[in-house]
Amino acid sequence: MEFHVQLPDLSRENPDPVAAKRAFLKSAAAATIASTLGWGTHALAAGKDILRIGYISSKTGPFAPFGESDDFILDQVRKSVASGLNIGGKTYAVEILARDDQSSPDRQSNLAAELINKENVDLMLAQVAIGPNVSQQCELNGVPCISTQGPWQAWMFPQRGDPAKGFKSVFHFFWGIEDVAAVYQDLWSNASTNKVVGGLFTNDVPGNAFGDAKNGLPAFFAKGGFKVVDIGRYPVGADDFSSFIQAFKKENVEIVTGLCNPPEWASFLKQAGQMGFRPKVATVAKALLFPGAVAALGPSAEGMSTEVWWTPAYPFKSSLTGQSAQQLADAYQAFSKKEWTQPVGVVHALFEVGIQSLKASGEPKNPAKVADAIRTLKLDTVIGRLDFADSGIKNVSKMRVVGGQWHLSSAGKPELFITNNKTAPEIPVQRKFELLRQG
Repeated sequence: MEFHVQLPDLSRENPDPVAAKRAFLKSAAAATIASTLGWGTHALAAGKDILRIGYISSKTGPFAPFGESDDFILDQVRKSVASGLNIGGKTYAVEILARDDQSSPDRQSNLAAELINKENVDLMLAQVAIGPNVSQQCELNGVPCISTQGPWQAWMFPQRGDPAKGFKSVFHFFWGIEDVAAVYQDLWSNASTNKVVGGLFTNDVPGNAFGDAKNGLPAFFAKGGFKVVDIGRYPVGADDFSSFIQAFKKENVEIVTGLCNPPEWASFLKQAGQMGFRPKVATVAKALLFPGAVAALGPSAEGMSTEVWWTPAYPFKSSLTGQSAQQLADAYQAFSKKEWTQPVGVVHALFEVGIQSLKASGEPKNPAKVADAIRTLKLDTVIGRLDFADSGIKNVSKMRVVGGQWHLSSAGKPELFITNNKTAPEIPVQRKFELLRQG
């Protein structure tokens, strides 16, 4: 899949009619906003003292688990900025406009355009598990944007970006495929296997990025001395994996990996059991991310492994609320009455970066100043330090990722333990990695 993006000329030396139009619309809307939100019109004269942050995520649809913690995060952030942000000697009220893309790339793009052209947001924040559509709209319109929850390759390359050049207005933080490859090989390093790996990858943007023969996981595994069995991509929503299982049995695969959605992985496991295929290791992205999806696997979830983005065991604190990782997880569980999930920390960090970027800009109503602030930002967050300045990839900050394994408690509740930390030694190991039970 390719996206053809025409980049705008954002040179400061030329007048910007789009920016002028946006400024006019903001001024015209200021009185209405002030009245609606209960703020005095004197402090918000001409809308100059209101910062509007757009936020787009998947609250419904197949990707809804990625947005499950949104209500909690938004509640926390709104409380933390309730008294406004003091920037450059001026106090700005903050309004967060959250939108549900319903797991649709087209709707995501349309929402971004609406927030830019009708709501005149000063900063856009987004989840990009379904693709970089929000970033594309922001780059075209010169609106600073920060996104997360997708490998940086699946964000940059569909926009025809160059890691050595980057973009003018849009930024991203997450891990890369190379990082996950290192984590997976760390998990398997002391496992007694024949080093034959079978791959399962969805036929979509992230799946194709993960499964790419030259730049994806197979290439890294081959360099690490593993034999990779890859018979191609499967369509999202597939429920018949017999051809994959036959190929894995024929090639004596002992490690299964890939990127799958939870229902697909459940179907694969069921068919694998019926066909007598029992790997020694199963390390899969996305499908093993959320406690609910893992719990749905029942006893077969025992020993499944995956990359870990964040857990309450992470030794970091929020720059926004001062909470430790454990305190943040506890607060989420008290708020939602649900188990913590990895996106809790990552989405919280997204707002940490967004708020700090506005502060660091000195002129938060100036898109170029905000973009420049993000470009040079280094910030300690609840997921660890994020560094856009020195990552080696323009407009991207890497985030820490380690290896973990699911185990079932005596009550059958799945619990995720960090087992391997070669990629981030400052994050403590909680348990030794184990092979899957056979039979």
